[in-house]
Amino acid sequence: MTWRKMLPLFAAVLAVAAIGVLAFLVRKTQTVDNALHLERLKNIRTVDALDVGLNRAVTQVGVSTMVNVADKRAVTTAQLGNALDALENGPAALRGLSPEIDTALDRFLDTIESKFELAFDFEARNILVNQRLIAGLDAVPVAADELVARLGADKAEPARALATQLKTEVTTYGVVQTPVNEDNIRALLEQFEALAAGGPEATQEALHRLRARVNDVIADKNELVRRISDFLARPTAEHLEELEKAYMGWHGQQVAIANEYRLLLAAYAAVLLLVLAWLGIRLRRSYRLLDRANAELARANEHLEEQVQARTRDLSETLKRLQESQAQLIQSEKMASLGQMVAGVAHEINTPLGYARSNAEIVRNALAEIRGLVAAQTRALQLMTSENASDEEVAQALTAAHGIAESIDAEQLTTELDTLLADADHGLQQIAELVASLKDFSRVDRSRTDLFNVNDGIESALKICHNQLKHRIEVIKAYGQLPPIECSPSQLNQVFLNLITNAAQAIADTGRIYIHTAADAEGVTIRILDTGCGMTEEVRARIFEPFFTTKPVGKGTGLGLSIVYRIVEDHGGRIEVRSAPGKGSEFKIRLPLRQNRAGTAAAASGPAVDAALAAA
Repeated sequence: MTWRKMLPLFAAVLAVAAIGVLAFLVRKTQTVDNALHLERLKNIRTVDALDVGLNRAVTQVGVSTMVNVADKRAVTTAQLGNALDALENGPAALRGLSPEIDTALDRFLDTIESKFELAFDFEARNILVNQRLIAGLDAVPVAADELVARLGADKAEPARALATQLKTEVTTYGVVQTPVNEDNIRALLEQFEALAAGGPEATQEALHRLRARVNDVIADKNELVRRISDFLARPTAEHLEELEKAYMGWHGQQVAIANEYRLLLAAYAAVLLLVLAWLGIRLRRSYRLLDRANAELARANEHLEEQVQARTRDLSETLKRLQESQAQLIQSEKMASLGQMVAGVAHEINTPLGYARSNAEIVRNALAEIRGLVAAQTRALQLMTSENASDEEVAQALTAAHGIAESIDAEQLTTELDTLLADADHGLQQIAELVASLKDFSRVDRSRTDLFNVNDGIESALKICHNQLKHRIEVIKAYGQLPPIECSPSQLNQVFLNLITNAAQAIADTGRIYIHTAADAEGVTIRILDTGCGMTEEVRARIFEPFFTTKPVGKGTGLGLSIVYRIVEDHGGRIEVRSAPGKGSEFKIRLPLRQNRAGTAAAASGPAVDAALAAA
């Protein structure tokens, strides 16, 4: 093999290699995904925010006796668990990016896991300690009042003042997160001891009980504060910051590598452009030689080409006008059919739309009741967490919220709301199906080479003309297992709609329409039979003529069956009609599987349709 014969093969290999190198460089420049980078940073920020929220929630659970936020802690813990899982798994995971990131991630996960364990252990133990603290806060005022009663009348006034101050200080010590008034409490106890000095034994016992209750409150509160301090000492924030620094360092390296490949890609592209420019110059020279030869041929065939172009132009314009006329006739008939069914389609849409609107109004009213309940509960919760709210205000708010909760059964109400929304969704689904059927029917831009299931087209046509059939005509369907055929689906939908509509209009009061489909080796067969008025032989012979109609003026255009015949013929199929006055009519359509095949074998008769025709 000479080098001239090898030259095309060498050029092809060189072109493939150049494209491969270009694709490699382009891929390397796209290694940095900014959207993925922002998603990873967002996950890190989310973990940081949830960690702070967990600290706040556990702190509120641990040191406050007035606010129960255990549920909030549980929700925050669950959200933090999901956020941690996003750091390790999923498309935006940090795991596996680099050894440094994996090490920092393991360190942070170990720290946060130990923090979870402390939170769970703290919450479990906090229940008993918190109960003791609340009991102690309730017992201190009782013990203080008992001591005041034991003191004499001459000491009653200063004793009551001391008791009021002691109650306030002890309550403050038990409620605030970091109490600092222990010295004030001790000083008030010493003043009580001074008042009770030299008193009877009952007074000394009351003083002892008061001191014991106060000491219990201080001890329980100090235990809660100590556990909170141990929990907050876990360095999760520092380890998370180290993880973020490791990731940012890795991302910076990836960006630097991508920038280097971008420079290489620019240089490589410049070299390719120079090569292409050189090839273009060579091709231009070759084209000049070819242009000269073509000019000579053009001069020789000038007159012949002018004649061919003129005739081709005339034929093209004629064909274009015929195609436009055909499309306009089909579209006009389709719009006429749709116009006759506008009222029925509107009714089919208004029925589910009506109860969907009604259900939405009921849901809106129910939501107003739920908002009232939420507002009352929020008011009660705000008063419970407020230091300035009195017990009477808190009790009134709780009573109001409880009354509203009893007036509406929340579980039953939510069940009713689910039922109403399900009904509304069902109605909207019915509307969507009807709109989808109308959309499929009205499309005229679908290619003749689409694969289409005839059974689906018949169902779509039945949905559109459902208003003309319901409560009056029973549709009996016998569908066979049909292969998809090559056709124009929108045009076949027009055929089915016209035939079913004509069958419905041929039935004066009540009756039946039988629809049967079957498949054979060559294609599919569709039979549509009605129990209507039927046709005479003279009418049957003219039904496919354009503008021929037996309907009154204004009721029909005379184009429906003509267009049906033209569509079936264009698809390479055949349509046959059998009818007798007073015995109904039968339309039989045979369609090929593929458009390039002409003619189909006769389809076997469907037993259901044959029996119905015999009965008619």
